[in-house]
Amino acid sequence: MTSINYFEKYGGFATLYPLVGEFYDAVLESDIVAYIFEPIGMERLIEHQTKYLAAMMGGPGEYDDEKLKSAHSQFKITETEWNEVVGIFIATLNNFKVEADDIKTLASLIAARKPLIVAE
Repeated sequence: MTSINYFEKYGGFATLYPLVGEFYDAVLESDIVAYIFEPIGMERLIEHQTKYLAAMMGGPGEYDDEKLKSAHSQFKITETEWNEVVGIFIATLNNFKVEADDIKTLASLIAARKPLIVAE
């Protein structure tokens, strides 16, 4: 976790829920990764991801790396797919006026979990 509470800084769930919704809208428009998400119940995923991101940003809740790994293992995510999703996430953060230094910090928190998500 980070020492700065980005969750509070950027407006809590009132900001994160639409941010995650916009992120997944863009993911579903991607020719590279949409196929992974199309069969998934998006409403439930958006709610779950909002809570996960809130915890990563210093807000309420927690996240579990083993659950993260288990949830992604079935998809055999490639480096290209990883890069696409991270790029979409960063673009979404930019759209929501997240400061550049904060985006770098959040991207590094996500990058630390890459081995849990990308298939070897």
